[in-house]
Amino acid sequence: MDLTQVPALLGSIKTAFEITKMLRETDASLEKAESKMRLAELISTLADAKIEVTEIQQVLLSKDAEIRELQAKLKIKAQLQWESPYYWRIDGTVKDGPFCQHCYDKNQELIRLQGNGEGYWVCTACKNGYATSSYKEPRTTVAFSDDRYHGY
Repeated sequence: MDLTQVPALLGSIKTAFEITKMLRETDASLEKAESKMRLAELISTLADAKIEVTEIQQVLLSKDAEIRELQAKLKIKAQLQWESPYYWRIDGTVKDGPFCQHCYDKNQELIRLQGNGEGYWVCTACKNGYATSSYKEPRTTVAFSDDRYHGY
């Protein structure tokens, strides 16, 4: 149910009130059968109204949850600061991060980067690596063995 059905709900409630008013104002000469029929109609109308109210409550709860989620995302977005090559989350004087640029730009997910302490960071979610200007490529040395000098 969406909120455009609220007028139908209000119409059902109005009908129920009209039936109730009519029952209250009937005189004693009204046959019991007609009174019972009107009462059954009233109960049915009120049951329909109750169902519609419950559906509206569910829609409103869902919308409230969606609003809270969007407000939280807006708050995070306002706190994010881009410092190449990744994001930091600034909350007052607290600087949290760094966070993966790829994951946030693609899915709005704040994935904390894992660093080696030497200027290189890796995202455990998307496996992207980020190097800062202080990062130096590790030097690898390859030792070759020449077996002909060892008699093998």
